[in-house]
Amino acid sequence: MKTAIKWFIIIITIIIFLYAFSSSYYSQNIDHLDYVIALGIDKIPESDNLSVTFEFANLGSFSENSSAEQTEPIINTIIAPTIPNAITIMNAYIGKQLNLSHCKVIVFSKEFAETGILDEVSFLTHNIQIRPTTNVVVTDCLAIDYLKHSASSLEQVLTKYYDIFPTSSEYTGYTSNIPLGKFYEDLLDKNAGAVTILGSIVENADSNSNSTQEDQKTTIENKNTITKTLNNKPDYQSFEPKSAISEGDRGAENMGLAVFKDDKYIGNLSTIETLCYSLLKDEVDNFVLTITNPFDESKKVDIKVGDLSQLKTDIDISNDIPTINIEFNLTAEVINILDNQNLSYDKTLEKLDIALKEYLTEEFKSYLYKTSREYKSDINEFYRIAKRHFLTNSDFENYDWPTKYENAEFNVKFNEDIISTLIIRQEGSK
Repeated sequence: MKTAIKWFIIIITIIIFLYAFSSSYYSQNIDHLDYVIALGIDKIPESDNLSVTFEFANLGSFSENSSAEQTEPIINTIIAPTIPNAITIMNAYIGKQLNLSHCKVIVFSKEFAETGILDEVSFLTHNIQIRPTTNVVVTDCLAIDYLKHSASSLEQVLTKYYDIFPTSSEYTGYTSNIPLGKFYEDLLDKNAGAVTILGSIVENADSNSNSTQEDQKTTIENKNTITKTLNNKPDYQSFEPKSAISEGDRGAENMGLAVFKDDKYIGNLSTIETLCYSLLKDEVDNFVLTITNPFDESKKVDIKVGDLSQLKTDIDISNDIPTINIEFNLTAEVINILDNQNLSYDKTLEKLDIALKEYLTEEFKSYLYKTSREYKSDINEFYRIAKRHFLTNSDFENYDWPTKYENAEFNVKFNEDIISTLIIRQEGSK
């Protein structure tokens, strides 16, 4: 009996060791998978087909020296009627199974987004491999060109860039972190509107990505719908996002937001409008504004502004037209040297404070009326506050918030003293 037990233990041990140290041929072996780090979806003109671009991590480029070498991605495109069909064709083409669990960003071209993207976003959201934290980008160029120009020598691995670029919203406010799950929920929300990251191509960029000069020439030729019109306002914050950078190592940038009504792209927000959106959503901690110097209109003043996170919003629905009252609590300091002024320190503070409030009030009202009158889309979800005034959901639905918001009035106020910290001034000032 003891001998039988002994042999049984030996046989089990041998089987375990053979299994542990033998090669695995399971279909999900890493050798049988290709990892997609980004997806790009473009519209094929005069066709029902889509152009679906897959950006793969170049696993072959990782080595002992990979930390010092830039790893360029691999980009392939499939023409198919739907994204699932494109995935199937790509599986057959590469002879491996696609794995989307490491997909960092999904890119839609503006032309395709204008036709409605709910079906595609719904499929991607319900795909168990794609994480709900994956970022969504709408580009004013072709999605494939955006992906080709996203590489930069600043990042050795492109996936790091896709991971971190949305976080710049915390200290600039010029973009926002819009994950796939949130974007999908907003597309389904009939009372609000959806926004997502706006991507662009930097026309004069000296890109070191895997695109050639001929690719860059084709990219510019494909940007038929890009306008170069700047706002007539004097500050750089009001410029269109795609015009913000004239030269750079990376060929793509992410500044501004794309706006949706229902599931269709209807327009975009400039950098200052995006900053307004971010402040109303409490998504930015601090930012820098450049305004006209109130003491010398030919010069500028740089002001660092911080959000004290005590935004107060109240909505009056007593009249047929809702009135939305917003009060900010901000603090600020001047970060450059002011010329000698013939004013006391307190008077200087007061004049700068008034200039900053006037600038912010004008920009916020311009932004808010743009969302209501032009886009007719409550992208800041004011309806959630208005809903508190109703006893039941049916009462709120009968109020018809989307229609009411189109005619809403806005009042914007700020705390009494925004600029109350040290101002650096030249010697000799009072």
